[in-house]
Amino acid sequence: MSQSPHQDQHAAATAPAFDPARWQARLDELLAVHHIPGASLAVLAGGEIHELAGGILHTGTGVRATTDSVFQIGSISKGYTAALVVHLADAGKLDLDAPVVDVLPGFAVADAAAGGTITVRQLLNHTSGIEGDFVSDTGRGDDCLALYVEGVRNVGLTNPPGATMSYSSTAYNVLGRIIEVVTGLTWDEALKKLIREPLGLAHTMTLPEEVLRFRAAMGHMGEPGEDPVPTPLW
Repeated sequence: MSQSPHQDQHAAATAPAFDPARWQARLDELLAVHHIPGASLAVLAGGEIHELAGGILHTGTGVRATTDSVFQIGSISKGYTAALVVHLADAGKLDLDAPVVDVLPGFAVADAAAGGTITVRQLLNHTSGIEGDFVSDTGRGDDCLALYVEGVRNVGLTNPPGATMSYSSTAYNVLGRIIEVVTGLTWDEALKKLIREPLGLAHTMTLPEEVLRFRAAMGHMGEPGEDPVPTPLW
């Protein structure tokens, strides 16, 4: 027997905004299907944050994933850098449409003429044209980003600045250095003072020794469809 429209409306009105059992089952199902060791999930529903976790943090130890476990977020950290840049712009301390060389006089790329036209905004929205995967291990000192930017002078362009979008991790490292120059702080310190502390992000950190205070996930590697194995280094 089918319900009347009134009954359907009443059922929808009385149904919980979030069904933990349903979403826990869905999370566990997806972990198994995609061979993911563990994950945590947060959902904002009905004005409340609901947290779930499933799987394990390390296939070698079997430690269970929990809602207070910490995971490496990789390039999602670009969101933090972008927030810092926009915060400085809103405070009148940084002009997003100014050439990068106005803020970093030593900034350059392999195409010197084009490099002089690249703006902060183009770094921010991935239209700078700077090749995206320049990797340079400049250590862990407070000068690591300054040294990285020096190396960018040998990096080429994938397209003229402003011509199109091309994802660039290199550009975001340059933004990190801009944050340091404008604030007089290291990127880590700026993140802590301007983002982490005001928002109460007690489980957000940048250094592996800080991670030791928490229940931490290990990265895993493997081909699609295979059970992954822990990475050799954290």
